[in-house]
Amino acid sequence: MVALCMVALMCCTALSACSTTFTPRTCATDSDCSAGTVCELRDQQPVCVHAEDAPLIIGQSAPVTGTNQALGTGMRLGTQLAFDEQNSAGGVRGRQLQLSFRDDAYVPALAEQAARALADVQTGTTAAKCPSSTKSIAGNPPVTLVGLDRGPSAVLAFLGNVGTPTMVRAAPVALESGTIFFGAFTGAAAVLRDDTAGDCKRFVFNVRASYAQEAEATVEYFKFQGINDYKAMISFDQSDSFGQSGYDGLVAAYKKNYGNFPGNADPVNPIARFRYDRNDQNSVPAQATAVCNYLASLLANTTGTVNVGVMMTDTYGASADFITALRTWQMANDSQQSSLMKATRLKFTFSNVSFVGPNALSANLMMAGSVPAPGGAMIPMTQDVIVSQVVPNYQSDTSDVVVAYNKLIQANHATPSFTSLEGYIAARVFIAGLLAHRGPFTPGSLVKSFESLPDLSLGIGAASGFSSTNHQYSASVWGTAINADGSFKNLYFWADGSQIQIFE
Repeated sequence: MVALCMVALMCCTALSACSTTFTPRTCATDSDCSAGTVCELRDQQPVCVHAEDAPLIIGQSAPVTGTNQALGTGMRLGTQLAFDEQNSAGGVRGRQLQLSFRDDAYVPALAEQAARALADVQTGTTAAKCPSSTKSIAGNPPVTLVGLDRGPSAVLAFLGNVGTPTMVRAAPVALESGTIFFGAFTGAAAVLRDDTAGDCKRFVFNVRASYAQEAEATVEYFKFQGINDYKAMISFDQSDSFGQSGYDGLVAAYKKNYGNFPGNADPVNPIARFRYDRNDQNSVPAQATAVCNYLASLLANTTGTVNVGVMMTDTYGASADFITALRTWQMANDSQQSSLMKATRLKFTFSNVSFVGPNALSANLMMAGSVPAPGGAMIPMTQDVIVSQVVPNYQSDTSDVVVAYNKLIQANHATPSFTSLEGYIAARVFIAGLLAHRGPFTPGSLVKSFESLPDLSLGIGAASGFSSTNHQYSASVWGTAINADGSFKNLYFWADGSQIQIFE
């Protein structure tokens, strides 16, 4: 009898829920709803729903397999730390943050597939809306010639996608479908920081400094080191859009600091350039040999000490192999040693862009050990190796965001890194925008909320923040040297529009 009553009660409840007279409460913001409910769109109408039925699902595509897996692993860790932290504090007014992750192995085609899946892309019937959809970017074919619409299972935004060659395939998909592309782990200009996307660029929000700004900081540090001749500057870069972004920044930074190149400089590549293939460390030795030949010629045609600055737009495996090869050549007790005195005359400054994966680079160089100099001294492979970082040094910085990050790392028994710190910071800025937003969550409505974010006082440089005319949160660069024990030492701080500050 009790069971029958319960069934009857359930039937009555179901009938009540389906009654034609039942009308959900309409709303404009969460404050219009009762406790435990939030304002969200249902069938394009803003109504109050239970918060647990309105999770905010965010997409991320990054490599967690392949030769550059440490980069994606770090970004995913940092993002998840920030999401878990916010969820533990109640989420976004009761809504839980969920990360929908795809492994793209740092392969452009897989990154595009991931973007289409995460945005639940539906092919439209009209022409594409965004110029970035129909253009050939970095030698790639257009992603589409027709419009792409967001499907019903689309993520709210992309957060912390990793890489430039992968971004130029994923970002156009996100923008064409009207999905926010936030805090990507790349400083490239194409699509993210230029007008390639036209009006669709309103959906792009960058957190980190650009590769052009990293290059400018690098050249200013080269100048401080007495590296003034463009012939004493070398670019070692990945043979794709990532490497091109770094090289373009290096050339522009040279012109800004020293003026135009002389007339006899190569009009296409005025600074000596050596390129390796993406995801292929076997292509590095030939480039290292070519650089050694270039440096031997430079030493033969000059006198005294030769300060050489190498800007490296690369990833950790290729970087470690390249540095090890050059340092081994420099110290080799061969015929060139007596004629060129390369061990004593040649002074290197190896400066990697932040994307290198600083911690993985340090670990690889530590594994490479040391090389004996002709006089018997042991030279560690970490010597004179710098990384231009776009986040503070987590090993020594005491700003609020770094302190919070380190506490979370310790609580989760995880290994800290500059990459996961960047993921954490990007997610913190993203979450601040979500918390500031009051109406139903859609990509279009979120744009205004992000544009209104001021400096959050996270400790990542002066004049941080977004605006309607600025979609890059930070313009700061921290130069760090890798110590012999693998730790990082602060060398300089650079911010756009300010003079470089040297800590030595």
